[in-house]
Formats: sequence, structure tokens, C-alpha cells
Amino acid sequence: MAVHTELSPTEAADRLALRELFDAYAGCADRRDAEGQKALFTDDTVFVVHMEGEGSEPTYVLEGREALTRFSTTSTATR
Repeated sequence: MAVHTELSPTEAADRLALRELFDAYAGCADRRDAEGQKALFTDDTVFVVHMEGEGSEPTYVLEGREALTRFSTTSTATR
């Protein structure tokens, strides 16, 4: 991670927005709130899951926010 000694107000705001998005996603995951998680994605999202790790073939490629329903219901059922 890069070390910055000075951030512009825009960069600071962008970093805060990303942190809040990450926290919202994690909070929804903790609560098993699939609808809340889906709401964090754009309608035309492409969500690629690599269950075997980086460099592997995708396990899932979901296109569109509504496609996330299938993944969220199957992934939470195994927890």
C-alpha cells in the first residue's frame, strides 16, 4: 500500500466512500442480509467469483444485480 503524506480533499473523500462501502458490504454479510448486499451493486454489475483462488478459472460469473440473488442464497446456505 502506498504511503501518502498529503491527501487532496477529493482523494480523502474517495477513500472514505470506499471504506464506507466495504463496511456496508461486510455488515450485510455478517447479518446475512442478501438484499442489503445486492443494493450496494449497480444494476449492470458483473460479479466474478474465484473459489480456487487467484489465477483460477471463475467458479461463477454473475451478470446484473438480480443474478446476485442466486449466489447469495446458495453461499449463505452453506455457512
